[in-house]
Amino acid sequence: MDKQLIDVASGKVKAELVIKDAKYLNVFTGEILRGDIAIEEGIIAGIGDYEGKKTYYTDGLIVPGFIDGHIHIESSMATPEQLSKVALPHGTTTAVCDPHEIVNVAGEYGLKFMLNSGARADIDFKFMLPSCVPATPLDENYKALGSRILTPFYRHNGVIGLAEVMNVNAVLSCNQDIMAKINCAKRSGKIIDGHAPAISGKALNAYVAAGIMSDHECTTYDEALSKLRLGQFIMIRQGTAAHNLKELLPLVDKYPNRCMFVTDDLHPEDLISKGHIDYIIKEAIRLGADKIKAITCATLTPAQYFGLSDRGAIAPGKRADLVVLDDDLNVKDVFTCGKTNRGIKSLWRFTSFNVMPITLSDLQLGESDIIGLVPGQLLTNDLKTAPGVDENNDIVKLFAAERHHGTGHKAACYLKGYGIKQGAVAMSIGHDSHNIIAAGYDEDIVTAVNELISIGGGIVVTDGETTKSLPLEIGGIMSAKPIAELAERLDEIKQFAYTLGINKDIDPFMTLSFLSLPVIPSIRLLPSGVVKL
Repeated sequence: MDKQLIDVASGKVKAELVIKDAKYLNVFTGEILRGDIAIEEGIIAGIGDYEGKKTYYTDGLIVPGFIDGHIHIESSMATPEQLSKVALPHGTTTAVCDPHEIVNVAGEYGLKFMLNSGARADIDFKFMLPSCVPATPLDENYKALGSRILTPFYRHNGVIGLAEVMNVNAVLSCNQDIMAKINCAKRSGKIIDGHAPAISGKALNAYVAAGIMSDHECTTYDEALSKLRLGQFIMIRQGTAAHNLKELLPLVDKYPNRCMFVTDDLHPEDLISKGHIDYIIKEAIRLGADKIKAITCATLTPAQYFGLSDRGAIAPGKRADLVVLDDDLNVKDVFTCGKTNRGIKSLWRFTSFNVMPITLSDLQLGESDIIGLVPGQLLTNDLKTAPGVDENNDIVKLFAAERHHGTGHKAACYLKGYGIKQGAVAMSIGHDSHNIIAAGYDEDIVTAVNELISIGGGIVVTDGETTKSLPLEIGGIMSAKPIAELAERLDEIKQFAYTLGINKDIDPFMTLSFLSLPVIPSIRLLPSGVVKL
C-alpha cells in the first residue's frame, strides 16, 4: 500500500478516484482552496493536479468528515450499526463513544457487544472504556467494573481511552479503584475524559493534575474558560436534553483548536429531524460563529485531542473521510474510508427485570424533598420540601426502583417543573444504572411501572385510560430495530406524553432519565432514596 500510495501521490500512476477541481477547506490554515483530491484505497494520496480511474465532480465545498467527540450511543436507543446508517448521511464519519449505559446494565458483556456492533458499522466508532461503573458507590447497577476487568480491553484497536471520570470526589480522595483506572490509562498511553460540573479552584486543579484532559459539562463561559486555562479541552454539548452551545458560543471563535462539538445524549427523533454534528455546526453559524472555525471544532480539534492523527483534515496520508456541503452547509455527499467488517457476529442478550410489580403502598409519601428541573440543562435545584402532590404548583411524584438484583429497593420524592397534569411516564432508562424511574400521579405510576415490567423494559406513558409503550429489548435501553422506526414510535409516545401537560420546553424522556444520575448537582432520586450533592 505504501508504494502504491506514493506512486499515486507522485503522479506515476492514476488514482482510484479523483475529486476534480474541488473547492475544499484546509483546516490547518483556515483557507478555502481549489485542487484535485486524489484518493487511493481510502487514503488521500495528494492534492494538486491528478488523473483518476474514476472522477467525481462537484460544485460543493469539501470538508473533512465530522467527528462526534463524546456520545452515548445507547441514548439513541439504537445499536451502533443502526445509528451509523442514519448519522453517516449527515457527514459523521467518526464517533467517540462511552458505552457505560449498556455496561451498567450488562457488565463486560455489554462492552463486547458494543465493540462488535461498532466494528460492523460504516462510521468508525472509537470507544472509551467506562471509568465509573457504577457512577458512584450509591448506585445499584448490574455489576461493578474495576481496572482488572477493563485493562485487557485496551488491547482492542477500537479502544482509545478512559471515558468521563464522573466521580470527582473519588479522584480528590485518591480512591484506590479510580486511581488504578486512571494510572492504567496513562501507562497505556490513552487519553482520559472528564466530567466535572461546577468544579473550580483547588479541586479543579487536583482533578486536572490527575491527568483528566477534557470536560463536557460546562454550562457557562466562565466555567469553560477556567478549565481551558488549566489545559483541558472543552466539549461543547448540544444534545437532546442538554443545550450548552448558546452559552459557550464565544469559545468557537476564540479557541477553535481547544473546543469540539459533541452530542453526549441524542434521541433518535432528533437525529432524524435535525441531524447530528452537521446540525450543531449550522446552529453555531446561525448564532454567529465563524464558518471555518465551527467546522474546525468538528474535525481537526477532536482528531488532535484523541490522537487520531489519520483524520480530521484534507491532506496527503489522511483517511478519505470527506463531506460535500452545499452553500447552505447541507450535506450533499459523504466519502468514507470504509473499514466495514461484516464478518463479526452481532450479539446481545434479552435482559429480564428482576423486580416485582409495585402497588400503591410503594408510593406512600408524606412531607419530602422536591427536585426542581432546570429547562435545557441537566442540573437540578434543591427546592427543599413539600407536604404532598400539588397540581396547581406543578408538584408531582417521582419514583425509583432497583431492577437488576431484586433488592426491593424503592424510593419516592416530589418533582417540580415537569408539568404533567395527569397520568404518568415510566422508563427503564435511568442514567447511569438504568433502574426504573417514573413521574406522575400514584395510580398512574403503578399502571405505567407494572406495564414497563411486563414488556421487559423501555418507555411507557399512560393517561390513566390509554397506555402506550416503546419496548427496548436490549438491556431495557436499546433496540435492534431501524432507527427510523424507533424515532417514529418514540415521537408518537412523546406527543402522547405532551398531551398530559408535560412542559414542552423539555424532552419528557431524556429529562426524566437523568433524575437518577448522582454525579450532577444538586439533587437526585435513587432507589435507595434522595441524594443531595
